Amino acid sequence: MRCEVVAIGTELLLGQITDTNASYLASKLPELGIDLLWVTQVGDNLARMKECLERAWNRSDLVLTGGGLGPTEDDLTREAIAELMGEELRVDPELEQELREFFSRRGYQMPRSNIKQATLIPSARGIPNPRGTAPGWWVERDGKVIIAMPGPPSEMQRMWEKEVSQRLRERVPEIIISRTLKTYLLAEAAVGEMVGPYLSSANPTVAVYAKPDGIQLRLTAKAGSRDEAGGIVAQLEEGVRGIMGDSIWGCDDETLESVVGALLTEKGLTLATMESCTGG
Repeated sequence: MRCEVVAIGTELLLGQITDTNASYLASKLPELGIDLLWVTQVGDNLARMKECLERAWNRSDLVLTGGGLGPTEDDLTREAIAELMGEELRVDPELEQELREFFSRRGYQMPRSNIKQATLIPSARGIPNPRGTAPGWWVERDGKVIIAMPGPPSEMQRMWEKEVSQRLRERVPEIIISRTLKTYLLAEAAVGEMVGPYLSSANPTVAVYAKPDGIQLRLTAKAGSRDEAGGIVAQLEEGVRGIMGDSIWGCDDETLESVVGALLTEKGLTLATMESCTGG
C-alpha cells in the first residue's frame, strides 16, 4: 500500500512549528506494511490544499492528513476533501450532539463556529477524538482511503493509536521490519562499495546513511508476518556482518557510550574522568 502524508498549516511553512506528526507517522507505518513514499506540506489555502490532495489521491492508495480540522475560517481540510470528492458538506446530528456534550461537560456553551466540526460528506465517517473538538474523517472510495486527523500531536497520536492503526492493519496483508547497523572508521562511499551486492535488492533492501555517530546501514524486509520479515532481516544481517566485520559497533538504538559501558562491564574494567582547568 502506497501512502502519502499531507501536513496542513501555514504555520508549518513559516517555520513557526515543526512538523512532528509526519515523523511520528513515518515511524508507525512500516509496522503496518505501508510504504510512505511522499510527505507534503501545504498552507491554509483551499485551492492549494485541493491541488495537493488531488495529487496525493491520484498517486497513492492511502492519504493521511494532519491539521486544518479546527473551527476557524482558515481550517479548510474538510472543505478541500469535499471539493476533491465532489460532495457536499452537511452537519451530522450525532457529531453535533457529541460536540455540544463536550462543551457542556466543561461548563461552556458551544460557540456557533464549532458547528463546522460536526460536518461530514457522504463518503466520510467520523473518527472519535476525546481529547479535542475536532473529529477525524475516514473517507473511502474506489479502494482508496483519505484519513484526516487533527493537528495537535496529542490528539493525532491518540487517534492513530486507538482508532486508525488497527483499522489499517486489517487492510494490509504485509508488515515491514527494519534494523540499523552502525559502523565506524569508514567513509560512506567505502561502506556503499562493501555492501554493493545488496544495494540492488528490492526485498530485502539495504540503504546507507551518514550520521553523526558514523555510517549506518538500514536493513529492511517486507513479508506476510513479523516472524517471516524478521527472519529475512536476520539472514541479511548475517551476510552484511560477514562483510563488515568489526567495523560494526552497534545497532538500532545503541549509542557509543552504552556499547563502551557494556564492554567495560564485561571485561571488569572501570573508567575514571577528571575535570580541571575550566574553573568548574
